[in-house]
Amino acid sequence: MLTETVAGRTYNYTHNVGRGAQSGMGFNWPVAMTFTPDGTVYVANRGSESISNVGWNRTGVGQRISKITIGAEWGDEEFLGEFSRYGDGDGQIIWPAGLTNDDQGNVYVTDEWLNRVQVFDKDDKLVRSFNTVQPGDGDTNGASGIAIAADGTLYVTDSRSHQVRIFKNDGTFVSAFGSQGVSEGQFDSPWGITVDKDGKVYVADFNNHRVQKFSADGKFEQQIGRPGNKRGDLSFPTDVAVDDDGDIYVCDWSNNKWDRGRVHIFTPEGQFLTALHGDAQQLSQWAQMTVDANADYAKRRREVRTTEPEWTFAQPVAVEWDKANGRLVVADTQRSRLQIYKKQSGYMVPQLNL
Repeated sequence: MLTETVAGRTYNYTHNVGRGAQSGMGFNWPVAMTFTPDGTVYVANRGSESISNVGWNRTGVGQRISKITIGAEWGDEEFLGEFSRYGDGDGQIIWPAGLTNDDQGNVYVTDEWLNRVQVFDKDDKLVRSFNTVQPGDGDTNGASGIAIAADGTLYVTDSRSHQVRIFKNDGTFVSAFGSQGVSEGQFDSPWGITVDKDGKVYVADFNNHRVQKFSADGKFEQQIGRPGNKRGDLSFPTDVAVDDDGDIYVCDWSNNKWDRGRVHIFTPEGQFLTALHGDAQQLSQWAQMTVDANADYAKRRREVRTTEPEWTFAQPVAVEWDKANGRLVVADTQRSRLQIYKKQSGYMVPQLNL
């Protein structure tokens, strides 16, 4: 539904941004987002690997970091540019997986294949990079999600070694926590990660079907969600976000990995409230431009019984809280778009005297 009210909270769907594109105005498997202080939205495009008979570091298409604004409503979005491309050289990416930024507008990009974090300034220039794998870590690693605390501390999930690594802002390794398992504080393929305003760390524990909350130094504090296929249960959560009220948002693939997926909403105490399923009843501005430019596209869309299946999420991978604008943004990955929900308080339900 376009507007959903639950326990004093109202979520209003506003619009969506994006379309499938290997470059320019659109995305190619968007898997992470971050919002810089100047209002720019950075989107990591995972792309695909489809070029044959070339070197391994030249097979990819569509990998890049997009820069956009999403605006307040349909038609306000703007494409600002893009940087990086497929490769293993300085400033290049193979499997981009996570994004975050600091208060200077520097953007941090994790690479799951190269096991490194690269830092770009607001002019898209590479500032520095560092390896996430430490001596003695073994051969199985995959840097995935990344989050930054108010003091500049960086947290990076590693989905293959099943731990979270902590770094100073300059890339100096501090410590790590977690191991493979199902007990409190253990992980099985941790993915998305976030830090709330109090410095608490939340990790999407993908194969354990839960989110875990930790202190800044990695001590377990709380579990959010549980495995299952009932309403409010989690099944392959990919990312987590927390708003200024402490409400927790969990991006969830679904129990068969190909269902429409959803974003579950929990209270700070971990009580399930509701789930968002996607509400893109209108094409994005960029997608509409594609349809308008091709008469056959428009004809075929008129021939379908309903466009309702395309409204919903399809394997959403990332969720982020846009603090400056009080809204939730979901990377609707398979559909190459972002869906945006505004959170409101004091919403008045219309009283109809019929």
